[in-house]
Amino acid sequence: MNYVKRFFIACWSLYARLFSWCAGAALSNRGLTFTVLVTCLILITGPWLRSSVSRDFRGPHIPWNNSASSRFLPEYVAKAPREWRVDSIAIPMLAIVLVAIPVAFIRPRWMPHLFGLLIAVSIPALAVTLWNHPGLYEFFESEIRGRSMLRTVYRMEHTDLMTVRAPDRMQAFGGQTGKIDLLAPTHPLLVPLNYWMYGPWLVGAAIMGAVATNRTNWQRRFAYTGVWVGVGALFALAATWPRWVAEYHWTQAELLEERNDFVAAADALELARQSMPPLGFTKRYWEARGRLDYRQLVRSPYAAYFVSSEYLEAADVDRARNELAPFVDADSAAAPRALLAEIMGHTATGFSAHGKRGAAEKAWREAAEIAPWKPSYWVAYAVTVLGSAPERAPEIETRYLEELRDVGDCFVGSDFASALGDAYFESGDFTSARRLYSMAMDIFHLPKYVNLHAQEGRLGM
Repeated sequence: MNYVKRFFIACWSLYARLFSWCAGAALSNRGLTFTVLVTCLILITGPWLRSSVSRDFRGPHIPWNNSASSRFLPEYVAKAPREWRVDSIAIPMLAIVLVAIPVAFIRPRWMPHLFGLLIAVSIPALAVTLWNHPGLYEFFESEIRGRSMLRTVYRMEHTDLMTVRAPDRMQAFGGQTGKIDLLAPTHPLLVPLNYWMYGPWLVGAAIMGAVATNRTNWQRRFAYTGVWVGVGALFALAATWPRWVAEYHWTQAELLEERNDFVAAADALELARQSMPPLGFTKRYWEARGRLDYRQLVRSPYAAYFVSSEYLEAADVDRARNELAPFVDADSAAAPRALLAEIMGHTATGFSAHGKRGAAEKAWREAAEIAPWKPSYWVAYAVTVLGSAPERAPEIETRYLEELRDVGDCFVGSDFASALGDAYFESGDFTSARRLYSMAMDIFHLPKYVNLHAQEGRLGM
C-alpha cells in the first residue's frame, strides 16, 4: 500500500509541477506577448469584410490598391474560394508578426518597436479596406436587396424555411427582419462602416501590445504608442489620398450641378474619376454621369442608366427594363449589367408573388446570366425550378450544389439544400432527400437562432 500511495503522490506532484510551469509560462511576459501575437495572426487572416449573402473577404483577399491590374472588382472576386493575393494588405502584417514571434523570446525589449510597426501598417490597411474599393460596398448593398428577393422566393415554397423569417448576416440573430435598414441614405464614405469586422480589433490589439511591452512609465508608454498611431494615420492618408481628392472633385461637381452649370459639373466629375479610376465602375458614378447627360439632353448609356434607376425606384420595372435593356449586352460594363439583373430580379419576384412560376423561372435565369457573380439570382432560379418541376432535382444538384461555396449566409445555403431535398422527396427519391436534408442540417449549425418547424422537417428524414 505504501508503494501505491507514494506512486499517486509522485504523480500528483509531477502534475502540479507541470501545471505550475505551464501556467507560469502562459502568464509570463513572454507568454502573454506570444498570446497577443497569435491573436494578431488570427485577426489578420480572419474576415475583414462581411456581406449579406456572399462569403467573407479576409485580410489576404484584399489588395492595397485597386488598379486595373489588380482586377479587384465584384465581377472578378465575388466567387469563392478566393486565392491569397501577393499584393494583399495581410502580407506585410503577417511578415511583421512572424518576425515578432521569435523576437518575443530572444529579444523581448524589441517588442514595442515591432508592435509599433504593426500599428503603422494596420491603420493604413484598415483605411485602404474601407475607402479604396468603393465598388465592393455597392456589391454588398445590392446583396442585401437580393436577399430580400430570396425571402419572397422561399416564402412561396414554405413559410417555415429559415430564410423567410431569419434576418441576414448583417443583422442580429433572432431579430425581426426589416428592423434594421442598412440601405438608408448614407454618405459613401460611411457605408463601409456597416461591413467591417476584424480590422479595428487588429489595430486595438497592436496598440495594446505596444503599451504593454514597453518597460517605461505609463506616460512614456502612451506617448510612444501615440507616435506610432500618428505615423499610421499619415500612412493611411497617403494610401487613400486618391479617394479624398476624388471626393473633393465630386463635391465640386454636385455644387456646379446645383447651379445648373452642367458642363463644368461633368468636367469636375471626370476629374473625380481620373483621380480614382475605380469610381468609374460604380453605380454612383453611372447615376451621376447619367443625370448630367439626361439634363443636357444627351442620349447615352449613362443617361439610360439614370432614367432606368429612377423608374426602378418608382417600382415601374417594365419601363426600367425597356429603358436600359438596349444598352446592355455581354460586353457591357458591370454597373449596367448589375442594374438590369436587379430589374429582372424585381420582375421575377413579382411573378413569384403571384404564383407565376414559369415566368419567374425565365426572369431569374436572365438575371443570373446577366450578373453571374451575384449568387442571389442563381439561388432564386434554382429554387423556383425545384418548386415547379421537382423531377429536375438531379439536374439542379449537378449544376448548382457545388456553387454553394459562394454563399456565406447559412440560412440561404441550408434552405437551398432543403428545397433540393424536398424536390427529391416529391420525386420519390428518399435516399437523396435524406442526404440533402442532412446536408441542410450540417450547413445550419448556429445555436443562436432556432427554427423548430424547419428543423423538425429535416430531422424527420
